[in-house]
Amino acid sequence: MSIIPPDAVGKNIDLAFAFADAILNDPEMLTRIPDGATIVLIPKDDPEQAAYNIHLGVAAVKRGDNAYFLHVESLTTASQ
Repeated sequence: MSIIPPDAVGKNIDLAFAFADAILNDPEMLTRIPDGATIVLIPKDDPEQAAYNIHLGVAAVKRGDNAYFLHVESLTTASQ
């Protein structure tokens, strides 16, 4: 998959901000993520974005990186 889906970067930025907000609300969640891991956010409500992010995570694993895949509820919830 070499084609970046439309709005993929913007959606991942939204997911990253939502993830940062979730950490502020529940700092304990960081204890479940291995040190140095690449965090791959998988939205449950956007199959195209989920497939793209899984592809990025698998590519990280193939490079030898430790990847932590994390399902997130919703991009629409993330932006509220």
